[in-house]
Amino acid sequence: MALELKKINEENMEGIKKIYHDSFPIEEMMPFDKLVSLSNDTDHLFYGLYDDNMLVGMNYLIINEDMVYVLYLAISNAFQNKGYGKVAINRILEQYSGYRISLNIEEVTPESLNYNQRLRRKSFYEFFGFESQQHLISNGEVTFETMVLNGDVSYQEIRRIFDDLQKHKSDWYREVN
Repeated sequence: MALELKKINEENMEGIKKIYHDSFPIEEMMPFDKLVSLSNDTDHLFYGLYDDNMLVGMNYLIINEDMVYVLYLAISNAFQNKGYGKVAINRILEQYSGYRISLNIEEVTPESLNYNQRLRRKSFYEFFGFESQQHLISNGEVTFETMVLNGDVSYQEIRRIFDDLQKHKSDWYREVN
């Protein structure tokens, strides 16, 4: 299975939007139209993930110097547990092998209502070699933990990305401590 990446456009926008809305709780979402308007060919990359011309997922990457930040990665509900998530991560790792690759997951705490899901998600990324940076950021409802591969990422680097995104959605993230 090989995934083809197709930039978001008029033809695939509704399908990608559905995957996005089905995959993330509202408190973790940027406004979809803002994501589309921010996406470009240099530092904000918004793609549909295709297997044999079938839309199976989406991702949104932010390139910042020598770091790739995975803002969103989701596989359509209809295609989950079929290996597409692993293929998508491997594609990112191959394409950006010379970069530090960073992402945030919901903080894994036993008192979380979806504790097992959070634990599985963290284990999924650890399988690829991602390590926790112990950077915690909250949007007031959800606390996120930073994970990275190929080096360390400082809290300030993550903060700069969020501050830039913050301009487009007030109170989206704030510091925890």
